[in-house]
Amino acid sequence: MPFRSPSFAHIRTALAVLLAVPVFGVATQAQAQAQAQESIGAQASAALPERGEFVLGLVNEGERDGFMRLGWIKTEHGMLLYDRSMMPSAQVYETLVFGLTPDLQFESVHLEFHRGLAYMNLDLDAENGRLVGQRVIQRLEGTEEQAVDIAMPEGILPRPVAFIMPLIMSEEEGTEEAFRWYGPLGNAFADVTITARPGGVIETPAGSFDTTRYEIRGGSPDNDVYVTRGAADRRVVRIDVVGQNMQFLAVPETEAEE
Repeated sequence: MPFRSPSFAHIRTALAVLLAVPVFGVATQAQAQAQAQESIGAQASAALPERGEFVLGLVNEGERDGFMRLGWIKTEHGMLLYDRSMMPSAQVYETLVFGLTPDLQFESVHLEFHRGLAYMNLDLDAENGRLVGQRVIQRLEGTEEQAVDIAMPEGILPRPVAFIMPLIMSEEEGTEEAFRWYGPLGNAFADVTITARPGGVIETPAGSFDTTRYEIRGGSPDNDVYVTRGAADRRVVRIDVVGQNMQFLAVPETEAEE
């Protein structure tokens, strides 16, 4: 069931200076940007159903090599946003859960990442505009513990939001959303845009779909997200990793439910 309602990939490899502008002008612009980004988070949250999920099979160099499962659950305090991904050929397994406010601002981050014989656990909580917590890396040689303290200004959204947002964006070509994201695995920030383009009919293991393609640009790597056309029951059915022979494709419903 690639997208569900009641009724995220790969090994993630991810200040404009204004001259002659008074200090108060720069502050006003930054404030306006934060307010706009906050609005995007609030609008996206309001447009999403109470819960949803999509499951895609990972195809690497033409061969099936794992999956991604990305979804959300609204709660009385906001939202849980989760991503479970695996790539067996590289011995990579990831579980990521964000606790978010109603407008998709950070409250907590929990990440478990396995690669080969190494394991990383990251736990962060939002405190006064910062994400604070601990990263623990376990290897055969021993365990390394690192304190984490990251400035997290208002308006920054979790990276996986970019893969959900196409579900609620217009299909009209050129429609665009822009925001700043944070990805905890690479500890990376990026200013990204999502732009609607024609997708055409695509083939997947789950069947053929007429789609709109949403270009996510500004992150590393860039992605193209294909969403079924139509106002009802829109589904993410393909995600391409731009510049690599790697993509995620919709799988039959019976496999998605496993």
